[in-house]
Amino acid sequence: MILDFKEIPEANKGTGLQDTFELFSRDFLSFLGYRIVQDPDRGPDGKKDLIVDEVIPGITSEYTIRWLVSCKHFAHSGNSVKDSDEINISERLKQHNCDGFMGVYSTIAAATLTGVLSGQNKSVIFDREKIESYLLGSLEGHKLACRYFPESFKKYQIENPTPAKIFGEESVICCDYCGKNLLLESEHGNYVMLKEEDFKNDGYQKQYKDIYFACCGGCDSILENKFREKGMYYCGWEAIDELCNPTIWLMRFMAFVNGIQKEQDLSDVAFEKMKKVFINTFPYVARHLTQKEHDRVKSLLFYDLL
Repeated sequence: MILDFKEIPEANKGTGLQDTFELFSRDFLSFLGYRIVQDPDRGPDGKKDLIVDEVIPGITSEYTIRWLVSCKHFAHSGNSVKDSDEINISERLKQHNCDGFMGVYSTIAAATLTGVLSGQNKSVIFDREKIESYLLGSLEGHKLACRYFPESFKKYQIENPTPAKIFGEESVICCDYCGKNLLLESEHGNYVMLKEEDFKNDGYQKQYKDIYFACCGGCDSILENKFREKGMYYCGWEAIDELCNPTIWLMRFMAFVNGIQKEQDLSDVAFEKMKKVFINTFPYVARHLTQKEHDRVKSLLFYDLL
């Protein structure tokens, strides 16, 4: 579990916050698209915490299912919700003129309860796993998770970083052969630095003549051969996804700047493409490091000391 439901105060203690899970359930169901008919309130509630409508559109009309919602916040004890916690379900549905029973639980339903609900015409349970899946599956869900689970969601954001919204459009570095965006998590690519033979000076020029971007494997080999035919040869490379690690990005950037300061001989083409690399990877590095990235930095620093 990513979201810690214990962040929501216990429901059976009079702290003034004992209604928080019911309020969360209301906001969660509203986020899913249910229409709130009756909000949570204190006092005798006839064994219902909320009443919501599910409006289902048809071809020429729409129909509505009215749900009686029961909220059970057992996360602090870790207990499942049993049939003894949800008594007289059929009578409660009749009393409140509802069509179906809905449970919103911060743990899970016990087998004894699911057995009882199997006899109901309409029933649905949102347990902690389903709730988490919905909340973490969209940006609107993230907002709700941030509100009710601030500490859990902060950790989630660190371990699941997304690019910062800096530019109007998505940052791209495309493979020079197939055109795939190498900044996507599903893709793996390199930028490869090239130099040119110069027989007039009895050796190789120091100047980087060009840089190409390529998917690892086939595209890289094709482009390497293509540039070799033009008299340009591989002299260094870097994995583009490595530069999406904040610390590694900074290390490489400072090395690049230091090279310029030392009058590193770069052609205009190579210099412009190097700037493109740093500009387009920047949105990925303006954040905290994940634990995996911390470990990667430590390993790099270790090898630097050897």
